[in-house]
Amino acid sequence: MTTSVGPTLVVRPAVPDDLDGITRMEVGPDTTSYLGVTGRDYHLAAFADADQEHLVAVVGATLGGFVLLAGLRDGGGRVELRRVVLDHGIRGRGHGRAMFRAAVAHAFERHDARSVWLDVKPYNHRAQALYTSEGFRPDGTIPDPQHPDGVLLLMTLARDDRAAATESED
Repeated sequence: MTTSVGPTLVVRPAVPDDLDGITRMEVGPDTTSYLGVTGRDYHLAAFADADQEHLVAVVGATLGGFVLLAGLRDGGGRVELRRVVLDHGIRGRGHGRAMFRAAVAHAFERHDARSVWLDVKPYNHRAQALYTSEGFRPDGTIPDPQHPDGVLLLMTLARDDRAAATESED
């Protein structure tokens, strides 16, 4: 799967050579606070796990973002967008939305997901606005493992809701 999204953005499965760029993006000034466990070992374990898949967004010749999907085999048709990270140098140009859309489409089409879900920090309003604009709806909360007194908001997009939204765009 390689998805060309516009003239300069390509979304493709990650390869081990992408690992340095992936881990570099996680330590961005506006990224680390939204993620749990990070680092090379975290991603090496994900690469080795058949239940997970990394996708990367390449802008020109530069790695510009990545998405980590989970629940591909053991999710019962519910695929999780576990990580959605865009490099700070390319924000504000629509690349994040394009990468997000390609990852959601990949989950539904390649992995035959019945639904796609994610969790988001309650104070991450920018991400929530993107997810809502793409059809994701609130779906409860779970405890935040980083902050025992906090919660993470769950958001879900069902296959049927995606199909209806896609038809209304046509």
